[in-house]
Amino acid sequence: MSQPTVTAQPSGFATLLRARTPAQWYCLVVGGLLAVRGATTLLFGASFDQPGTGWRAIQQLAVAALLLAAQRSRSVAYRALLPVGVIYLVLWIVGVVNGHEAFGLIPIDARDMIIHPVYAVLAAAILVREARRPADRAD
Repeated sequence: MSQPTVTAQPSGFATLLRARTPAQWYCLVVGGLLAVRGATTLLFGASFDQPGTGWRAIQQLAVAALLLAAQRSRSVAYRALLPVGVIYLVLWIVGVVNGHEAFGLIPIDARDMIIHPVYAVLAAAILVREARRPADRAD
């Protein structure tokens, strides 16, 4: 008498993790972080001087809106990574060169000097990873 084969079903959490691509997770997590940071900056007295934290909050909210809208679709999420990665790479480079602000509007602080290249490198890594994978997923 043979024993029936039992296959383990993935848990709900594991299924949730696999249901999204790395680009969708990037859009969701980074978009969420930027939305929270931008909103709290505006709520707690942002300045719209030049450069001012209000301008940075507006930039963060705009990028957050793009990322959070893009996270719903696999293909759109991957397309959103390139401009976001470039934006944060440029902000980081301008911050390194200038030291304290970008384009006369957006203040750059020590936290930005760490997080901007992290956002850019993560976006690039996900794009490179996806470019090397065979096209086995449909949207």
